[in-house]
Amino acid sequence: MMAEFAVVPLTQSHLTGAVAEALEEVKKCQVHFQLGPMGTTLEGNPDQVFLALRKCYEKLAHSNSRILMTITLDSRKSDSTTLSEMVRSVESCF
Repeated sequence: MMAEFAVVPLTQSHLTGAVAEALEEVKKCQVHFQLGPMGTTLEGNPDQVFLALRKCYEKLAHSNSRILMTITLDSRKSDSTTLSEMVRSVESCF
């Protein structure tokens, strides 16, 4: 399963610290991730991915009165294509 997510504390004007806090939670969940400029992509089994998302939410919700979190999921039962393989496939086209 893959999930791309972005979490934005609406009570902060700078997001660097919040992103770093969220990624510390992701690291604790031992799920593969790739940081991007507008969000982070997670890769793992559903339990790992949902745990990482929940931990990020809980961490930032604890210290912020309002957060916005967007999540896009890609779950394929018959395909085990990895995040890096998907990126390489697109990059090979140009």
